[in-house]
Amino acid sequence: MLIDSRLLQVFAVVAEELHFGRAAQRLHLSQPPLSQSVRKLEEELGVQLLERTTRSVRLTSAGAELQRRIGRMAAEHEATVRHVRQAASGDAGQLTIGLTPSAAYSNVPQALFAFRQRHPGVMLDLQEMNSSEMPEALHKRRLDLALLRPPFADADLAPVPLYAEPMVLALRGDHPLAAKRWVTMAQVLDLPLVGYARDRSRYFSQVLRQMIEAAGKPANIVQESMIPTILTLVEAGFGAAVVPASLARMRMDILAYVGIRGPGAFRAELTAARHPDNPNPSIDAFVEIMREMSGKQAGARGGRPGA
Repeated sequence: MLIDSRLLQVFAVVAEELHFGRAAQRLHLSQPPLSQSVRKLEEELGVQLLERTTRSVRLTSAGAELQRRIGRMAAEHEATVRHVRQAASGDAGQLTIGLTPSAAYSNVPQALFAFRQRHPGVMLDLQEMNSSEMPEALHKRRLDLALLRPPFADADLAPVPLYAEPMVLALRGDHPLAAKRWVTMAQVLDLPLVGYARDRSRYFSQVLRQMIEAAGKPANIVQESMIPTILTLVEAGFGAAVVPASLARMRMDILAYVGIRGPGAFRAELTAARHPDNPNPSIDAFVEIMREMSGKQAGARGGRPGA
């Protein structure tokens, strides 16, 4: 049953004033059409809403219930308008982000925290998946935004580089090279290395291969793994490893991280991708925060190893 909203508006004013003359003045109506509107509403509902005498107007129990519900409807209407406007501005709704596992060691956690502080009305849904799985998820709208490694972003997904960090040498703190600030890739290739399993860490497997080829020397790969397990193998003495600099805060009591310079030095990238037809304004808000974080970290990195 649909009720004319104009009849409800008339009744709400009458119920508040409990006086037909004052209600008519507020609504800029004469009393006869106002009374007709109230009677029509009572007929549609099949109940008496007001008890009228020559001296007073009172709400019946049904009228009091309708007044309460009209108040709730008005509050819900205001909330709906507010939430719709917030969603349009990126301050409400949901943002589903796909994360490649290694992204957790970049500036993503700080960006997620900053986003939640600035946009508390937006619900974040984080999905960890391999970079190779994300383009399809974007096309099928299972993701709003993908943070993935560059080779996997289709050109039609508007990939944007967001974060770049140097690859550094990770080795045990008791290793002779641990006290150095910099090494060359040629020196790295003199060491037994823990490499990356291609099937589980395709991007870093490609990165390491490019670094080896640029240095022009063969590598002694003694074991293959993936982030962060690769650091466990370094700690266990299997060999050294070439890892993104963001891992340098892990196991610093046991491991050392040394910058790499010269031929073969490389910067790993993290890319943002989205479907171009996705209108979610929270995507741009999060990407902007990621850019801010990257700019601050680039300025703070200064002369640290791998900068």
